[in-house]
Amino acid sequence: MSETLLISGAGGNQIGIFIKARAMGIKTVAADGNPQAPAFPHADAQEVIDILDPQALIQAARKHKAEAIYPAAELSVEAVAEASARLGLPGLAPEAARRARNKFEMRQALERAGVPSADYRLARNAGEAREAAVALGFPLIVKPVDANSSKGVLRVDALDEIDAAFHNAFPYSLSDGVLLESFLEGTEFGVDGLMYEGQYIHGGTTGKVLSPLPHRFDLALFMPPRGPGHDDGAIVRCVEGALQAIGVTTATTHVEVMLTAEGPHIVEIAARPGGARIPTDLVPLAYGMDFMADSIRISLGHAPCEKRMYERGSAIYWIPAEPGVVEKITGGKEAAQVKGVREIDFSVAVGESLDPIVDCVTRDKVGYALTEGESAEDALRIAREALNLCAVHTR
Repeated sequence: MSETLLISGAGGNQIGIFIKARAMGIKTVAADGNPQAPAFPHADAQEVIDILDPQALIQAARKHKAEAIYPAAELSVEAVAEASARLGLPGLAPEAARRARNKFEMRQALERAGVPSADYRLARNAGEAREAAVALGFPLIVKPVDANSSKGVLRVDALDEIDAAFHNAFPYSLSDGVLLESFLEGTEFGVDGLMYEGQYIHGGTTGKVLSPLPHRFDLALFMPPRGPGHDDGAIVRCVEGALQAIGVTTATTHVEVMLTAEGPHIVEIAARPGGARIPTDLVPLAYGMDFMADSIRISLGHAPCEKRMYERGSAIYWIPAEPGVVEKITGGKEAAQVKGVREIDFSVAVGESLDPIVDCVTRDKVGYALTEGESAEDALRIAREALNLCAVHTR
């Protein structure tokens, strides 16, 4: 092991990052505030620290003589950038990290650069939120300025819903602000890629099955997307322009895009790998491209080298469940035997309680089916077949 990588964030979604890095011969140090972080067993060393604190990351990096700090967790992106800059390690510039994390600053940068996105207003209290709503008009989206995992996000259709939406979003915002945005009508996509020395490398675009409103999160992801009017080239060009607008030069990125009647518009930007097994599983299954290996390479200051080998289909579909105490889980073995199913995972256990599924966090507590097929449609069909065979029963 010639290099050491400090990975900030060791949750369940990050396990694949540790597995890949170790397979590449890289020593991994897992940093997380949770002493029982799911990815800890997959790391060579563990540090229980506050990953939102740059100084804590600096101390851990020095202790283990890390060549780089990898931002695996969304909330840690700014701290990783700051720590890396102070240590002179490869990484995202702190100002670019701040724009990626703060949705208000992101919208401002996009507006200055002429990159299409939603109209927006910032609100610090319910009164400002009502004024912003009147200025923007309805429908609109109310969200925390700098949260993650779709927490606190609601669509609002009338002024009398604004106060409740504001107070739903505000607790999740680290910077004590709520963003109101015009609601973009269209088809939503996720775009994963790499920026390396100012050049964008497209990893893959995911299509989505979205939750019913007023909440907004993904029920399923599939790759590659298909559909009338879909233009992957225009979407990728919009993403590249957005990343340049906020100052990203070298980073792994995940960008949400809405394809409207007027063309692609930026919804969200993240300067870290996408969750939901996109970089570790969906991209390799669909294209034979080891996206995660290149992501790790650029974090260490090395050039990417992976290429697409073919085009097939991949999907992840989350298992639904009603809120309550889990009485039994059925059909897992049968679902896992369906041809094309790569993995059936139940995150919940009998006796545990489930909250209503309103965002990615509550969704992830149940489980998922990961599938592959000859096409995206095939992978989705297989996922639905598997989900029809298994269930989480609550009372």
